[in-house]
This record gives sequence, structure tokens and C-alpha cells, in this order.
Amino acid sequence: MTIVDGENHPRVWATLITGANYLPGVLTLNYSLVRARSKYPLVALYTDKLDRKSLEALHKDKIATLKIEALEPCIGELHLQIDSRFIDTWTKLYVFKSYQFKRIVHLDSDMLVLQNMDELMEMEMGDFKFASTHACLCNPYRFKHYPPSWNKQACVYTYHDKHMASRFDIPKHMGPSSHLGLSKLNSGILVVEPSVETFDMILDALQDKEKTCNYKFPDQDLLADVFYKKWLSISYIYNCLKTFKNCHSSLWDLSQIKNIHYILSPKPWDVDRNYLDDSGTFEMWWNMNDERLRMSNSPCS
Repeated sequence: MTIVDGENHPRVWATLITGANYLPGVLTLNYSLVRARSKYPLVALYTDKLDRKSLEALHKDKIATLKIEALEPCIGELHLQIDSRFIDTWTKLYVFKSYQFKRIVHLDSDMLVLQNMDELMEMEMGDFKFASTHACLCNPYRFKHYPPSWNKQACVYTYHDKHMASRFDIPKHMGPSSHLGLSKLNSGILVVEPSVETFDMILDALQDKEKTCNYKFPDQDLLADVFYKKWLSISYIYNCLKTFKNCHSSLWDLSQIKNIHYILSPKPWDVDRNYLDDSGTFEMWWNMNDERLRMSNSPCS
């Protein structure tokens, strides 16, 4: 099953998969979208790196696939040796070139949808080039390679309640303005209306060696840099990091959260139920995956 144009599906969810190690994530992400009764299909974007067996598994679960070009800056991958998990994330920017779609909402494959969020397909974007969520800058694990400016005091979510409490005029799906704080975003979710103009701006930035070699979080640093304070901020409920349960406990409300993002390692599918998950969120993914396996008899566990 392959979607090659947007005539029948002008609005789609998308996720990037470049290796078999993320296959369980994609399969369960798709199941969670279906379970939440989204009326929009998921398209798995893949490159030459993806093996045939993984591609067949996607098709067996009736997930549409679309082969795309790999993207990377002209300096290559050497500067990402400290955090190799970001090597392929440049390619995520290809969604801005997916002109066949009117709107494409990219979700990282380590996400789990808990509630329907189809409103992201229809919400007004105004003059903004794309929408995303603020990055959490707390650095709760104190990673030394993270920027020194990333701390709890700089994090927009530390003051989220104060910013939003008195703003009854702000729709529920909106987040704190991108003008607040350092205007850093988490590209785990990107709401995009592809255009040549926007993609050309991204391509130009990819050729800037001086900047790209210093990005700690490749694709999202580039977007935050090129579109500084010019992106639309949506609520954290669409990209709620698993770490929020501990570092932003006042925002952790499963009756409101629509999508959990399993950032960092290990991923829920890489460990079993004996693993001591300090976020207390892995069980939700395990339960959803178990349900998927029961319902689909998928070969991937």
C-alpha cells in the first residue's frame, strides 16, 4: 500500500522510519491512531536504509508507505557522534517538501496516541510556516552535552500555568506563544503545510556549515533558528514527554494528554515488564502493544 499523491488523502499523519529498530514503535503508533478513531491515515516515510522485511511488516498492518530522499547538512554526520540517535532526524524535514499533501502532521515513531487529535488537521495556521510544541529545557538527567542554557528556569513549562491560567481567550489546543523563553521547539510533532518557499529556506540552512555543525538537536534546532519565534505553538498535550510526569507534574493529567512521547533510551519495546521505568509510562505502551498484537496477529513483538 503506497500513497503517491494527496488527491484522495490531502491530510495525513506521517512518521519517519529508517531502520527495523523503530518498527514496533511505528506499528503501535499506527494502532493507537486507529484506536483513537482518527479519520486520517498514517504514512510511513522511509529511505533506502529500511530493510525489506520491515517494509513488508508495515504493509501487512495496512500502513501506507512513501519512499523519500535522505536529508543531511553538507558537513555530514560526524558532529553527531555524541548523540547518534539524531543522525537520521534531518530527514524528518522532508515533510516540508511533501507538496502532494495539503497538510501533513509528522509524529515521531516513539509516540503513543491516547485520544483523538484530528483537530490538528483542521486548525487555522494563519501566516505561520508550521506548528509544534515548546521543547522542555529542564534537562532532568543533567546530560553534560546539552546546552548550559537548558535548565528549569529557562523552561516555558515551568511557568506554563501562570502564562495560560488567565487566558480564557486561548483555544485549548494552543500552547504558550513561541515568543516566550528561548523559542525552542520539540520536533516530535510538526504540523506542516508543505510549500516550496519554506523548504527552500530549510535547504539554504542545511548548507550553512557554521550553524549546522553546532546544532545539538539537528532538525529542531534548525527549525527554531530559521523560523525564530515564527512558528505556531500548540499545547503540550499533543507532545507530552514521558519526563513531564516527574519534572512538570502539575501538567500531568491523563484525562487531558492526547499523545505521549517516549524520548531518550531505552524505548518501551526494547525492554520487558521487569524494567524499572522511572517515568511510570511504559506500561501504557506495553498494554497498547499487547492489544495490537492480539488484534492483528502481527509478527513484530
